[in-house]
Amino acid sequence: MQRDKPVSHLVLILFVSAIGGSVVGESLRIVLHFVAGSGSIVERALLDYFSYDVGPHMLNLIILSFQFALTLNFNVITLLGVFVGWYYFKYSY
Repeated sequence: MQRDKPVSHLVLILFVSAIGGSVVGESLRIVLHFVAGSGSIVERALLDYFSYDVGPHMLNLIILSFQFALTLNFNVITLLGVFVGWYYFKYSY
């Protein structure tokens, strides 16, 4: 019996898996710096990231002002985390 899965669950799962992939990628970067030094071929192939910036945007409320900026960093390990999250959403529950 096929159940309908809400899109909000997909967005949440993909968001969490992307963050998890980024954490794993940065942990792997630290280990590679310790083992192989900086600038190794593995680091350049797997862990160099594409950065996407939005902002900064200023919200001025006269008494108080806020400044918002968003930066997204994607690398191969982050994309692998997104694919794992999609697989979990599709086949797990």
